[in-house]
Amino acid sequence: MVLKNLKMTLKRSMSGVEVTRLYPEKIMELPEAERGVHVLEIRKCIGCGACARICPNDCIELVPYARGNPLKNKKQQYPQIDYGRCMFCGLCVDDCPANCLTMSKVFEIAGWERDDIVYGPEDIAVGQYTDQELAELAEEAKKAAEEKKRKAAEAAKAKKAKAAKAKAAEEGEKGSGEKAAKKKAE
Repeated sequence: MVLKNLKMTLKRSMSGVEVTRLYPEKIMELPEAERGVHVLEIRKCIGCGACARICPNDCIELVPYARGNPLKNKKQQYPQIDYGRCMFCGLCVDDCPANCLTMSKVFEIAGWERDDIVYGPEDIAVGQYTDQELAELAEEAKKAAEEKKRKAAEAAKAKKAKAAKAKAAEEGEKGSGEKAAKKKAE
């Protein structure tokens, strides 16, 4: 039995068929469906937290990050992923309504400390805004907030005027009803 196994090993080693891979020097071609480190398109993210809610290992949490779009993501919170707990299932990618979270083919994750494999938005984000674009977006967000406040004030004023008009009409009807009752009584 031992000789049979030895014979098989020698036969395979002499045939020239490569059995092992020279990993660091020669990386094999990865399939299209490879699930590696996440990639966040920061310009698309709306900060809904769907990725964090669906994660079965609870390894995604939303953290503040100031280099995103304040018009789309009002809270300025983006996903942070703990790759020590991630099982690369891809549910977060499937559940993302804005399709801003994807998985790359990068699979080499290493670190000396546990915190080294916790990737924040600054580590996984692509398409980040420049400082000038951020200033313009902040100005637009400020204008949009002022416009929203103005419209809310106008709506409240109109509602108040409508309520006052309805109250005046109600008092007018009440008053005319009392006068008619007095005339009947006389």
